[in-house]
Amino acid sequence: MSSPIRRIAALLDEARRKGDIISFGGGAPSLPPPQEVVEYIAEALKRYPQKTVAYGSTRGMIELRELISQDLKKYWGVSYDPHEEIMIVNGGTEGIYLALGAILEPGDEVILIDPTYVGYSEPIRLFGGRVRYVPVRVEEGYQPKIEDLEKVVSPLTKAFILLSPDNPTGRIVTDKFVSDLVRLAKEHDFWIIFDAVYKHITYGRQTPWVDAYPGARERTITIHSFSKEASIPGFRLGYVTGPPEVIEAMEKIKQYVSLAPDTPGQIAMIKFYENGIKERYLNEVVIPTYRRRRDFMYKAIQEYLPEAKTTLPEGAFYFFVDLRPYLEAMGRDDEEFANRLLYRKSVVVIPGKYFGEMGKGHVRMTFVSESEERIEEGLKRMNAYITSYL
Repeated sequence: MSSPIRRIAALLDEARRKGDIISFGGGAPSLPPPQEVVEYIAEALKRYPQKTVAYGSTRGMIELRELISQDLKKYWGVSYDPHEEIMIVNGGTEGIYLALGAILEPGDEVILIDPTYVGYSEPIRLFGGRVRYVPVRVEEGYQPKIEDLEKVVSPLTKAFILLSPDNPTGRIVTDKFVSDLVRLAKEHDFWIIFDAVYKHITYGRQTPWVDAYPGARERTITIHSFSKEASIPGFRLGYVTGPPEVIEAMEKIKQYVSLAPDTPGQIAMIKFYENGIKERYLNEVVIPTYRRRRDFMYKAIQEYLPEAKTTLPEGAFYFFVDLRPYLEAMGRDDEEFANRLLYRKSVVVIPGKYFGEMGKGHVRMTFVSESEERIEEGLKRMNAYITSYL
């Protein structure tokens, strides 16, 4: 059986082959990177071609790690040693893999929220770990409950993975949950892997910063990505912050996985941190564009799928939509619905079952890939497809 990531990739590949489709599927940014960054990296390739594509150190350029340290202090009020506590990685995906490899032993248990990002469970199993789940529900805003987490913590628990803002639900966890999570991690001596790849893609309330809570720092590994905030997913660049012993262990693994992070991407991100480029890009381009599309899609879902349930995302790129009233009437599950919607109406959505058992009967719909006009057209097509069965 193929992994959910491969099934999603296959669905998106089929959509691209189909031609003119409306995609609510992929989670990659649809905006170009800042123009200053584009011009800078193009000039670097022209003037210093060999240097710009050369190998670097396994932990990444110290110049970039120093800028990251300053940036995290500015935004979140926590200090990281750029030499010992920060490592550049080839995207958040590699960061997750390396972090799990650094801490897991065969038989260890890792707790995930259900539903959540599809890229956690398989690396856990590759390292011999086992997965336990904490369910969340649309009726409760997809918010995890600490009492549900307490039920699955055991002597075998090695880590809990927290993604906030979340993929696929767009949920930001509460301060109370994080405070209770840190307390529980201290009591039972497990790691918190905080996936913060969407940390800047928020529409009001910021995500609680796990490392800033008393007692959390020494047991938290935080995953970051430039893909979302700088719109450079193809550069495959991110970074990890954590205790020195974890970073050292990750470095040892990375030497045999990818050797070193992407050099052109690192050069581009050094520019991203200069002269307020990051702040202007986020505040003037990224957040206003995605907030407008989010609000438009929310109204369109209410208009064209009135029996569906969802929540207004506080961050990230996604609506996680409970279609069970429609699917039950149609006699379809979410995967069959998504496949037929693509072939009949040329609209891509991602089946919710790919994100966990609690995702069955849902679909994930991104609002970053299409304009407001095409978002409305896509919802109209979904409505037409559903009502043709009812």
